[in-house]
Amino acid sequence: MGSPVARFLNTDFSTVKERRPDLLAQLADGRLLHVEFQTQDIQKLPWRMLDYYGVIGDRHGGVSVVQMVLYLGEKPSRMALGIDHPSLSFSFDLHHISEIDPAPLLDSRSPDDAVLAILCRSGDTRQTIRRILARIAELDPAARSDAAARLAIFAQLRRAVPVVIEEVKSMPIEFDIKTHPFLSDIFDQGKLEGEARGRAEMLLRLLRHRHGALPQSIVDRVYAAGNDDLDQWTDAVLDAPSLDAIFGPSKH
Repeated sequence: MGSPVARFLNTDFSTVKERRPDLLAQLADGRLLHVEFQTQDIQKLPWRMLDYYGVIGDRHGGVSVVQMVLYLGEKPSRMALGIDHPSLSFSFDLHHISEIDPAPLLDSRSPDDAVLAILCRSGDTRQTIRRILARIAELDPAARSDAAARLAIFAQLRRAVPVVIEEVKSMPIEFDIKTHPFLSDIFDQGKLEGEARGRAEMLLRLLRHRHGALPQSIVDRVYAAGNDDLDQWTDAVLDAPSLDAIFGPSKH
């Protein structure tokens, strides 16, 4: 080792973690693609990505994992893109969403790719949403509602939910909104993003989608919050690994 032991540390690392990658896909060459969406800089992101790599690789038999972070923030990211230690070298790619041309995603055979196009900064958001919905409309009813749910989540990040609602209503094909709990709340209770009640409902759905059942104290706090808090918490949903990271350990 080349150095004497200074002190012994606690070896109890017991913790309960619920790891849910934002996007995981298998590439044609057999590798796995892991994508995380970030709305703000997080100092410990490299360690989180390394944690994901280990979990994904272990679950899938040690297959190579290609990792990418898509950054949605307004300002350039200053996050580290890897770990460089004498005994560990690890890195991943980071791309700002504005760097990505939505055209290939919209033209892809996969409707999931088309849904991601809403995150790209295109010149005409409404036209992009129309093309995405046209792709979703080609799917069977079950796959259609799931794809629409993902579109609604991404639309919230781009503050484009009202546009999605308007375009869905104008389509000749019927989306089975009432049969999908997530979509029902978005399109019925949260039609106007500017209304605090609708925004609270949207945030609670996003939280449950990512973190499961919520403590009643969190639900009550969200309903009582103002627009500033709702904005802050919504922006943190994709980045935060836990409810404590969003609301603070002493708040629920």
